[in-house]
Amino acid sequence: MKKLVYFLDDKINLITVLFLFWSFYWGLNGLDKFFNGKSELLLAGWATKGTIVDLKEDGSPNKPVYKIQPSAKVGWFGVNRDDKMAMYFRTLHMPRWVAIASLYFFAVAEIILGLMFFALFLWGLRHEDVRESSVNMFSDRTVHRLAFKGSVLIFVAFSAGDILFGDRMELWEHGTFLVMTLVTYDMWYKSDRFFLELRRKRLEGIDDDDLDNSRQASSYKLKQEEE
Repeated sequence: MKKLVYFLDDKINLITVLFLFWSFYWGLNGLDKFFNGKSELLLAGWATKGTIVDLKEDGSPNKPVYKIQPSAKVGWFGVNRDDKMAMYFRTLHMPRWVAIASLYFFAVAEIILGLMFFALFLWGLRHEDVRESSVNMFSDRTVHRLAFKGSVLIFVAFSAGDILFGDRMELWEHGTFLVMTLVTYDMWYKSDRFFLELRRKRLEGIDDDDLDNSRQASSYKLKQEEE
C-alpha cells in the first residue's frame, strides 16, 4: 500500500491534476454550446407551482380546475446557449446571426484549449527522462504558455462582454476564473522552474541533500535509489 501511495505521488502531482481540471472546464464549456437544451413542460406532480380551485358556496375548496405547471430546459447541459446569447446581443441592437457566430467562435476556441490542457495532462504523466530529453513544443513549454495566454484572452473577452451586456453575475464568475487561471499559471511556473533546476543539478552531479526530503522532488533523480 505504501509503494502504491508513493507511485501515485511520483506520477501525479498537483499541477498535472490542475491541467486535467482546465481540460474539463474548457472542453465541457465548449461542447455546452453545441448541445442546446429544449424547453419542455413538466407535468409531474412534484413540479406543480400552483392550483386554481373551484370554491363551494361556504368558501371551502371543491376540486382543482387548473394546475400551473412550469417549463424547463432539458438536455445534456440544460441551457439553450443560442437563445441566451441572442438575448444578450439584442440589448446592443445586434442581429441574431452575429450572436450565433460569436458563440460558436468561442465554442471552438474553448474546445481547442480543452484539448491543449488535456495534452499537457498526458504529457505530465510521461516519465521525466522521456519528457525532458525530447525537443518539441511541450519540452520548450510553448504549449503551456499558449494554453494559459489563450485562457486569459478568452476571460478578458468574456468580461468585456459581461460589462457591455450588463450581466454583473457573469462578470464576477469570469473574473474569479481569470484569477484562478493566473494562480494556476504561477503555481505551474514556479514548480516547473524548481524541477528543471533540480534536474540540472542531477545531470551535473550536484548532490543536494535538502531536496531528498521531498518525495516529489526526489522522483526527479536520474537514477532512483534502491529501497
